[in-house]
Amino acid sequence: MAFPQTPSVPGIVYMADAVGTQTEAVLIRGLSVGISMRQVIRRELASGLLVGLGIGIAVFGFVLAAWGDAPVAAAVGSALVVSCSLATLIATMLPWTFQRLGVDPAFGSGPLAIVIQDLLSIAVYLAFATLVAT
Repeated sequence: MAFPQTPSVPGIVYMADAVGTQTEAVLIRGLSVGISMRQVIRRELASGLLVGLGIGIAVFGFVLAAWGDAPVAAAVGSALVVSCSLATLIATMLPWTFQRLGVDPAFGSGPLAIVIQDLLSIAVYLAFATLVAT
């Protein structure tokens, strides 16, 4: 099965980056005003999962309607759910790690998180595409 030419990889990478960047902004802002990590992490992880599910379901329907290929729609939708969830996890762990090391969480966690999120998003999509193609 050949996957059609779709903008799926850039779309998945962008969505994961957007979710991760929002999580980092909320988390770093919370840390700067004295809110503990525990108060923020659960909500942010749940938000990342819910946003991923919502976007994944919507994109699954769109890809299915546009291309009529359920395996491709499943790969793209599933990759979005997992990528958004992983992006949120990375975006919470990096600032926390920087803070634990005594480094300002705002320095470095953004660019580093984006690189990690991009690589993981592509790997997740390719893994799902491989699963549905076999």
